[in-house]
Amino acid sequence: MKSHMTICLCLLALMPATAAVAESAITVRATELKKEPYADAETLATLPDQARVEILRRQGGWTQIKAQSAAQGWVRMLSLRLGDGTARKGDSGIGSLLSVARSGSSGTTVATGVRGLSEEDLKNANPNPEELQKMKKFAATPQDARKFAVSANLGSQQVDYLPAPAGSASASSDNKPSWGDSQ
Repeated sequence: MKSHMTICLCLLALMPATAAVAESAITVRATELKKEPYADAETLATLPDQARVEILRRQGGWTQIKAQSAAQGWVRMLSLRLGDGTARKGDSGIGSLLSVARSGSSGTTVATGVRGLSEEDLKNANPNPEELQKMKKFAATPQDARKFAVSANLGSQQVDYLPAPAGSASASSDNKPSWGDSQ
């Protein structure tokens, strides 16, 4: 029991020392360095593939970094590989205990969470008509959809719209969406 306690105390003593060391990473692809952690934020620079950076902090899916060129900004978390970028076969000893994100034969496993839009995201939203027009090019015509359904042996099924919530302004059946086609 005493030996377990001694080991735990030693590990706890080592943790602050390792946390104080700056974490480094490399870019896994050419990536834009943003002024703020938003996709539509001002682009400060474009970092090349394999650029060495120092991680300053994380926020959601974004990482604030300092590049070797002394530029500082935000990049998407998935654009970075922690460490010097080399794959590791695995750690041993204390290194493996403190390296909770590393596993498997490649050396590093990254897990990200996805959240909904925050109030700030909604307030800062800007419509982009050009991107909407690009998306419309991917829409399938009703004829293409039927042709695909036939080729995949899919059947047709009628699905009624949900009734509008009581007291809503759109309680009439005239407010059905204009997209799709009813058969």
